[in-house]
Amino acid sequence: MMDLAPLMAQAVERRDLPLDALAARVGDELDTLARLSAEVQRALSMCHFAEHTDIEAIRGLQGIDRITQALEDLGRLMAAVSTEMPQDVKLHAVPLLSRLRLHELANNLDPGHERHVVEEEDTGEIQWF
Repeated sequence: MMDLAPLMAQAVERRDLPLDALAARVGDELDTLARLSAEVQRALSMCHFAEHTDIEAIRGLQGIDRITQALEDLGRLMAAVSTEMPQDVKLHAVPLLSRLRLHELANNLDPGHERHVVEEEDTGEIQWF
């Protein structure tokens, strides 16, 4: 019986990603991250801080708003870039996506996979890292 694993690995390595679709997926992911950042900002605003919270800590927390705004802008930019790209430009999938540590992110960026959108969970136990 012939081992098909090397042939399958070659097929995966040669799979191409359409650059315009990848850019659109990056834009979608940036939008999702902006939404999550805004949720973190809202959650922190509901926390009760010490009456004399250090000003540097407050400035650091205000950085979350800048992160949120930058992610929103980058998401809009990538969505616009994706519509301006030629549709016939392809990139090799494996060298690009294999650089990502988060499997879910790699799948979300791959136009060959269905996107998994993180929904806000309001039940369950919170676990801090």
